[in-house]
Amino acid sequence: MIVVNVENAEGVENPHGVDVRKLLAMEKVSVLHVSLKPGEELKKHSTSVDAFLYVLKGRGVVEVGEERAEVKKGYLVYLPKNIPHSVSNAGSMEMSFLVVKVV
Repeated sequence: MIVVNVENAEGVENPHGVDVRKLLAMEKVSVLHVSLKPGEELKKHSTSVDAFLYVLKGRGVVEVGEERAEVKKGYLVYLPKNIPHSVSNAGSMEMSFLVVKVV
């Protein structure tokens, strides 16, 4: 069994300068917890694997390619590999979400 508390999870350096914590890293999947303060964002970037974003709290705007959607707690977004995407906190409170990367 693997049990991880986000508060004790290893921080991940990132070019966005935001709070990212590694919850799980296995051969075919990784799970990251991301927290964005109001006004913070994950700048447009792409990944070499498919990923999913699941909003835990707060609200924000996700852009995938040319598409844009407002998201909030309970929303899931598919992030296809090699397609640029970004996430910004559009609210007045912290936004947090999981990013699940799959091979």
